[in-house]
Amino acid sequence: MIITEEVKRIVQGTAFLSLVTLNADGSPHLIIAGKGEVLGDTVVFGIYKMEKTQANLVRNKNAWVGAAVIAEGNPKGVRLIGTAEAQDGKLVFRAIKTESLI
Repeated sequence: MIITEEVKRIVQGTAFLSLVTLNADGSPHLIIAGKGEVLGDTVVFGIYKMEKTQANLVRNKNAWVGAAVIAEGNPKGVRLIGTAEAQDGKLVFRAIKTESLI
């Protein structure tokens, strides 16, 4: 399991997840994606606009998700590395690795 219970608590505990995709020129495209639901090793987002993000993912499925919370008075953060694609009106991110940020 890539997304542990602790990572799941951090991801689902933040009100605003950051989602990064790659533009055609290789530069990062960062958006605030709102809340995400963790299902196994995936994070599912509702799609609100996200036209640029979706276009980027057609070219290159690589994506990153960032999340941070204050838990028991201490900051905790995580970066998820994986791939993503739009499916049935949702953006589905599949984690292949997680890294602690704080």
